[in-house]
Amino acid sequence: MSTRWLVIVVAIVFVATLVVAIALTGGDDEAPAPASSPSASTSPAPSGSPSGSPSAAPTATASPTPSPSASATTATSFTASGDLVAGWYWLRDAAHEDSATWEFATLPPTGDLVFAVEVLATDAVDGARGQQASFYFSWRPSAATDWAGRLPVTLPNVSLPEDPVGYTCRGTVTVPRSTIGDASALTVRIGRDDVRDELPPSDVHVAVNAPSVKLRLP
Repeated sequence: MSTRWLVIVVAIVFVATLVVAIALTGGDDEAPAPASSPSASTSPAPSGSPSGSPSAAPTATASPTPSPSASATTATSFTASGDLVAGWYWLRDAAHEDSATWEFATLPPTGDLVFAVEVLATDAVDGARGQQASFYFSWRPSAATDWAGRLPVTLPNVSLPEDPVGYTCRGTVTVPRSTIGDASALTVRIGRDDVRDELPPSDVHVAVNAPSVKLRLP
């Protein structure tokens, strides 16, 4: 080999060696830095719900419970005339003289007296359903002979549609305390006639029994 070709070969080897060295040492400068991991946010989470997302369900509140029914006491004695049918005395005579009385031996110490009343009513023997009850409610201290007061009373018919008879009527009657003085016992009466003979009698047929009149307690 001539000297000229020897020089060319040495030069080529030198250049190749230089290129390899550059490639091995210079590439590190071009490598991208590793991406840093995002740090956890220290900002407080928003208190409100994100826009468009449903809010938390409201806390359920307790529903009010119905008030308990007022307590009541039954009469210490009961008497009635009229036609007794299936435990009920029907006040339906043509002379309007049939009646019923209840005696209450113990009264609340103060306040007006409220009586819960439940009767049956119709317009004739085996009459129609849905009739309101119309009668006179009278009262007197049990030691007295004269009636201290009376009220014409009309009670609504409260029979349910499935009731096969449909005669039930129910309501309350209030006796003013001022009409009985300091009486400690009271007699009450239901009749179709006015004990004062001032108002016309009622022609509605009314049936009563011992539990028909109860005295409500405070």
